Amino acid sequence: MSSSPAYPRPDVLVLTPDVRLDGRGAEALHQALTDGLNPAVAHVVLDMTRVSYLSSAALRVFVATYKARKAAGGSLVLAAVPDYARSVLEIAGFVNVLPMAASVSEALDGLASTSVRVDAPMMKAVSTHAPAADQRVETLITEKGALFIQRGYDGPAFIEVAGDINDVLASRVTPAHVFSKQFSHKAYSIGLGGLGAQLDDYFTLMGEMITIGGTMVWLPCDGHGQPDFLIPKNDAGQVLMRTGFNASLSGEFHDYIAFTSAKPEGVTMAELYRMLFEQAKKRRPDFKGALGLAMRAEMPAVFGAGVVKAPVEPNKPVNGKFITDPSNFAEWFEFDKEPRHRGVTGLVAGCGIDLTCDLSGFTQEYLQKTFYYNPANKGASDLTLHNHVVAFNPQPLAEGFDLEAGIAAVVDKGEFLDMRHMLDASTVSRAIIGLIYVSDFRPDAECVRVLK
Repeated sequence: MSSSPAYPRPDVLVLTPDVRLDGRGAEALHQALTDGLNPAVAHVVLDMTRVSYLSSAALRVFVATYKARKAAGGSLVLAAVPDYARSVLEIAGFVNVLPMAASVSEALDGLASTSVRVDAPMMKAVSTHAPAADQRVETLITEKGALFIQRGYDGPAFIEVAGDINDVLASRVTPAHVFSKQFSHKAYSIGLGGLGAQLDDYFTLMGEMITIGGTMVWLPCDGHGQPDFLIPKNDAGQVLMRTGFNASLSGEFHDYIAFTSAKPEGVTMAELYRMLFEQAKKRRPDFKGALGLAMRAEMPAVFGAGVVKAPVEPNKPVNGKFITDPSNFAEWFEFDKEPRHRGVTGLVAGCGIDLTCDLSGFTQEYLQKTFYYNPANKGASDLTLHNHVVAFNPQPLAEGFDLEAGIAAVVDKGEFLDMRHMLDASTVSRAIIGLIYVSDFRPDAECVRVLK
């Protein structure tokens, strides 16, 4: 994959395919063009630098796009066409039909300016540190789908950890391990938790939890499997989240990403993370191998999991092994072999590490406190993910990069369905993603122990 200097001006869309443009790649290109074009765009420039293969399906996309742009008073230009692709164009008789340029810069210089009226607002980002509406958008196309990326915050960001996932796995959480925190302190977090005024109200019920969009959702270990949630109208500290383990995103989002899958069935979370890891390796010199994200997604399939007993010291397995050990897993976890939900809107928070990277630059103590191996996840030896999802009935996905507004709209208007630890086989077809490139893992200074 590679990035492109897309949207150098509002009437131009620049796409950089980094994939074989065979039948599948042509579908991904068509989808990227569909998503990238808006009433302001007259011209399209395709940076062909990395196109190693060109099929008749791709040629059909080129011709259809050229005709549509010409009808709109604009153009399609193929830039930096490699020798093999040029040979295919020659054989097909398109060399003298489709405009070509030696480079993207030459293509842009040759485009006439257009004055297309724009009635709708331009794309916007959510953070106070985010770019202005005319900030350039980088476009990455792969055979799995397209990523449209808008830069946000430039400073450091962290995963902040309260407690230790290994205490959860060993079911050795005691009252002294429990922390309290205000809703407003962490917008996006996952972990083990509950709600209640007194320790006895929640300690033996603590289960999977997530905070997202001002909402705290948790799955009590009471045998009913029904999540509970709270949306505070204000946060003066009267009601606190209780957690035995929590991993929070700290810092503004570095990138806002609009993702569209090349196929209607979507990509798995493992595949999506791989795409995010790969673009980070090529675009971000500061990438160290870990990402944190929040996401508003269209999800063809959700596979969930969750503890069914609170992993607290009184419930500790008699064999002394982790609750994820094969001898204990079936007793301690409920997990889906078939999708729990299909065709839903998901609000997701989580983090992941790329095991092919050198992770020694992170503070190992807190890195090890964040991730674990869930036996219900199969076959992802190159990465480790930790994500939770809140499922709602399908909601319309607005165009642009306004993640917080999209999440707020779902929370406000959507019908709440469920919350679970999300397995890596869950699928995403379209999404708006807020992404941080993790500088380090560190303790969460804003969590306060219930018992000191």
